[in-house]
Amino acid sequence: MAATEEVEKKMAEATVADGAAAAEEPKLVNGLTLDERYDLVRSIGEECIQEAELRKLLDKKPLPVCYDGFEPSGRMHIAQGVMKALNVNKLTKAGCVFKFWVADWFAMLNNKMGGDLKKIRKVGEYMIEVWKAIGMDLEKVEFHWTSDEINERSDEYWPLVMDIARVNNLKRIIRCSQIMGRSEAGEDGAPNLNLTAAQIFYPCMQ
Repeated sequence: MAATEEVEKKMAEATVADGAAAAEEPKLVNGLTLDERYDLVRSIGEECIQEAELRKLLDKKPLPVCYDGFEPSGRMHIAQGVMKALNVNKLTKAGCVFKFWVADWFAMLNNKMGGDLKKIRKVGEYMIEVWKAIGMDLEKVEFHWTSDEINERSDEYWPLVMDIARVNNLKRIIRCSQIMGRSEAGEDGAPNLNLTAAQIFYPCMQ
C-alpha cells in the first residue's frame, strides 16, 4: 500500500512539474516569441504612442490587422516598392494580416492617370505585380479595391459620406487637401480655391 502511494505521489509531482514547464514555455508565432514579434513590429515605425497596448495586442489577438492604402498613380519608386515589401514582410512574420486598400476611385478624383479609371486599374495591378516580383510574401496579404468595397456596402457608405460633408465647412475640408498631395493655401495664403469639386469631395469620402 505504501509503495502504491509513493508511486502516485511521484506521478502527481511529475504532472505538476510538466505543467509548470509548459506554462513557462513562451508562445511562438512563426517561430518568434512575443518580445521578438514586438521588436519586429516596432522596427518599422519611428513612434509608437501606446507601446504597452501594442504588446498586449500582439499577445492577445491571434491575427492583428494592419492597413495601408495607395492611389495607383504611375511608376513605382524604390521606397514605395522595396521598403514597402520589407515592412509588410516584417508585419506578416510577426503574425499580422496586412490589408491594402487600392484607392482607384480616389485616384480618379485626384486626377491621377488623367482620371481614366481603366488606366488607374491597370496601374494598380502593375503595382501589385511589382511587389510580388520584389518578394513580398502574399500569404497573409489582401488587396481590396475601394470601388468594389464601396459598391458592396453603398447603403452604409454614402450616407456616412454625406453626413461628413454636412457637418464640416469648406475651410475645414480644404485643410484636408494635403492628404492628396495638394496645397491647402493659394499663392496669396488664402484657401486654395483652385481645387476641383472632386478634390473637395475626396476628404469626405476618405
